[in-house]
Amino acid sequence: MAIFGREMLGRTVLDRTGATLGKLIDIHIDLNTGGVSELVVQVEAGLDPESLPFPSLGSAVAIPAVSVARVAAQIHLNR
Repeated sequence: MAIFGREMLGRTVLDRTGATLGKLIDIHIDLNTGGVSELVVQVEAGLDPESLPFPSLGSAVAIPAVSVARVAAQIHLNR
């Protein structure tokens, strides 16, 4: 089953322990490969983006695609 980017926007992103990091707000595509390179996640209120192990983009973080374990109703990370 194919999943389109617009269907993923707004999904909750969970870390490997099941804790909520935030909501998916954007997807970055590698123009050379056509694959997803990063997920941009708006961090939950109360979490400091600077304290997370991902590049900070203000109140959001850029999560490398290799950090995604699976995509279902929620997006699960492997770290």
